[in-house]
Amino acid sequence: MTLLIALPKGRLGDEAFARLRGTPYELDVAALKGRALQVPTATPGVEALLLKGADLPRYVAGGVAALGVVGSDTLDEEDADLLELADLGFGACRLSLCAKAGVSLDALRAKAHLRLATKFTAATSAWLESQDLAAELVPLQSSVELAPLLGLADAIVDLVQTGTTLQAHGLVELAVLARTSARLVAGRGAYLGDPARLGPLSRALTDALRA
Repeated sequence: MTLLIALPKGRLGDEAFARLRGTPYELDVAALKGRALQVPTATPGVEALLLKGADLPRYVAGGVAALGVVGSDTLDEEDADLLELADLGFGACRLSLCAKAGVSLDALRAKAHLRLATKFTAATSAWLESQDLAAELVPLQSSVELAPLLGLADAIVDLVQTGTTLQAHGLVELAVLARTSARLVAGRGAYLGDPARLGPLSRALTDALRA
């Protein structure tokens, strides 16, 4: 039976692919170039399933993939029954509150009707509650940086890695809500039901991805 490892598309996935090169779980280059979504690895019987990050936890929790690599920011947003097996130590970002240069955190706190644009609604709601703040959340999936510039929101909550994108849009960080990184996860039922098979695979993957 083929074991599937769910890997995210995009920046986090690219870093995972690079870390797996030269290991028993290196992805087949020809299949990657052919834009296949199910890709053989160098280990017979183990394949990678390439998914959008937001969908990945559901494929693992549903037992389609035995293991998965996903950002902790996605885990915080998805209510999936998963075991978090390891912090893989790459893909580090900050989940930050950002606003136009010259706008302070105190000024945002003083607003009678604060609007925050974000796709991280669960994490933002939890932070607002911890700060005893109320705000209208404006859900956006892309181009979040434009929201304060065009008047859609007063500020944004988004992932920040280098800060270059923020600077390009005249935005600055005002507060760090959380620090995120890539995690190795497994479906609770599948992992606890077959630890003899999935335990060694998860440890080998962790070693490969942390190297």
